[in-house]
Order: sequence, then C-alpha cells, then structure tokens
Amino acid sequence: MQATDNKGIESLQKQSQIILDSISEGIYGLDENCCVTYINRAAQFLLGWTPEEVIGKPAHPLFHHSREDGSACPFEECPISWVETGGSVFNIEDRIWRKDGTSFAVEISVVKLAETGAETRTVVLFRDITERKESQNALMKSYQELAALNARLETAHNQLLQAERLASVGQLAAGMAHEINNPIGFIQSNVGSLERYINAILSLLDNYEELERDGAFNPMNIGKLADLKKAMDYLYLREDMGDLLQETRNGIQRVRKIVQDLRNFSCEESLGEWGWTDLRANLDSALNLLQKEIGSKCTIRREYSSLPDVYCQAAEINHVFMNILLNATQAIEEKGEIVIRTRADENRVCIEISDTGKGIPPEHLQRIFDPFFTTRPVGKGTGLGLSTAYGIVQKHHGKIDVRSTPGRGSTFYITLPINADTAG
Repeated sequence: MQATDNKGIESLQKQSQIILDSISEGIYGLDENCCVTYINRAAQFLLGWTPEEVIGKPAHPLFHHSREDGSACPFEECPISWVETGGSVFNIEDRIWRKDGTSFAVEISVVKLAETGAETRTVVLFRDITERKESQNALMKSYQELAALNARLETAHNQLLQAERLASVGQLAAGMAHEINNPIGFIQSNVGSLERYINAILSLLDNYEELERDGAFNPMNIGKLADLKKAMDYLYLREDMGDLLQETRNGIQRVRKIVQDLRNFSCEESLGEWGWTDLRANLDSALNLLQKEIGSKCTIRREYSSLPDVYCQAAEINHVFMNILLNATQAIEEKGEIVIRTRADENRVCIEISDTGKGIPPEHLQRIFDPFFTTRPVGKGTGLGLSTAYGIVQKHHGKIDVRSTPGRGSTFYITLPINADTAG
C-alpha cells in the first residue's frame, strides 16, 4: 500500500515537474531562509544557472544583488523580502541579474505558499519584459518626438496665422489711410484758410489799435478802416470762418470715429481675453473700416434683430467678420449689395452675411475652409483667411457654413453660442 502511495506521489511530482518546465515564465521556490529549493527550465534559461548551482543557496545574492545603476541592493528592497511583512506581491516591475553579470527587466510576482513547515514556503514567478520595455521606451521617444513636432507645427501655424492677420491689417491700413486722409486733407486746407482770415482780422485790429493810440477818430480815419474792411471782405470772412470751423469739427469727429472703430475692431485693451460683447456694434465697426473697399459699388443693407451680448474673444470674432465682409466686397465686381442679418434663439446667435457677387463654383465649395486654398492669383492671398475664420468659430463652439450659386452670390452663416463657456 505504501509503495503504491509512493508511486502516486512520484507520478504527481513528475507531472508537476513537466508542467512547471513547460511554462514560459521563470519560476523558482524558496524556503524559510529565502534559499532556492527549485528552479524551472525557463528560469534556468533566463538566468543562466543550473539547478546544481543555485539550489540551497540564498536567492537574493544570486539574482537581485544590485540596482540597475550597479549599486548594491539591500535585501530589504528585494521583493522576496516583502512577503514576510506585507504578504504576496503581484506583477511589479523590477530587474534581476544573470549569471554572466548582465541584468534585464522583469515583471515579478512573489507568492507565499505556507507560513512554516514546508520545504518551499515561497514561489517567485517572473517574465522577461525587455521587449515590452524597449517598445515602451520607443513609444515614449516617438511620443516626445511627436510632441516636439507638434510644437514646431503649432509655432509654424501661429506664424502663418499671424502672417494672414498682418496681410489683413495691411489691407485694412491702406483703407484707413485713405479714410483718414480725406478729413485730414480738408482740415489742413481749412486751417490754411483760417490762418489767412485770422491774419486779416489781426491786421484790422492792429489798425484800430493804432488809431485809438493816436486819438484820431476822424472821418478820414474811419473811412480808411471801412476801406480796409471792404478789401478783406469782412462779411464773407466772418461767414466763411464759421463754415470752416464746422467742417473742421466734422473732420476731427470723422477721424475720431475711425480711430474708435479701429480700437473696437482690434479690442486692443483686451486682446485674447474673453468677455461680453455686442456683435452688431462690432459688425458696424468692421463695415466702417471697410469703407474704401465698399466704396460706391456696394450697397449695405442691415437687417439686425435684437441680439443679446455674446461671451467671446471679441478681437477674434471681429477678425471673422472682417474676413468675410472683405471677401464679399471683393466678390462684387461692379455694382452689388451686401446684406447682414442677425437673429437669436434661447442659446445661440446667428449672423448671415450675403453678397450678390460672382459666387463660388461647386467644385471649390467643399474646400473653401481648407488651409492655403485660394482661387486668387499668386501673391494676392494667403489662402488662410477662411481657414482662420473656421478655426476661430470652432474654438467658440460655433459653426460656420456657406451656400453659394455661381453668378448670384454667396451667404455665410455664422452660429455662435451666447456663452461659449457653457457650450463645450
């Protein structure tokens, strides 16, 4: 009976040996002194030790004696010591050492089988994760390279956007120079006329002062003064001075209005900041700044409905308006009309900008918001205007769309949430 039992035990041991040796993970057992009691074939292959070389010897000095940098690793830092105080340890990353003095990355688990009395109290399972770590490192390197590339692309993108904005500002500046030069021109002319008139009046006053000083208010001297007043056309001068002063005031007001519109458009005091703004006032400022481009060829029709203030980056939204309105004026070759409509519902506002220009061909309509897409001749546009507008509207959690019929014109639809903070 005992012989039969022994044979059964031996058979189980052989089966266990076969099973353990067929496992791809390295396995070794430890007794209560953390000495090796068993090592499977995978562990032998991975570590370079034979069973005869390690069984009965402490595992820590054999497999875990040093840190990755080569400094000594105390036993307290070894995972096989942790089971004595904290129980089993599963799937932690570590490094263990081969017989030839090289180390490799492993995922290791240490399982306590028994408290006392057993030959093998603890089992250590580990797998080589060198390839995984190399893949992780390669992935991290690729991620870092991609992040650096993205940063460079972001810089290039910002530079392109800045170039596009500067191109718009350059075109705007040309219009502003024309708009400002007109009132400045007649102000300068009026100042010249006023200077002559003032000199004539001062000359008359000088004669009065001379006569008063001489005490010679006789008919001859009075006649002399009358002749002087007639020569300087005193009545006309008096009337014209009032007209010149009023024209000059109007010119100054015109320049002040242009500067104010420019400040409203650029939002220089809050560039890049979010705040509540009146989009209708911003549309009007953009139209005022485009007077040179609009000229006499475009009739502007405003169909504004009541709009709440919108929480946005006003300078960015103004850039969208300016770009679309400028495109509308350029689409009208001779005579035409630009219609601006606004409406609002509970959570959104919509701005429609329509023109009666030449329209957009169907084959171009799908690409109209693509970066660098332009139908203008080389040097006449960056191809970033509508792409920039699209990005700004998207950043505000809004939508921008266009419908167009060749020969009849185009309509751009801009929809924005009233509060972009709550729309994301």
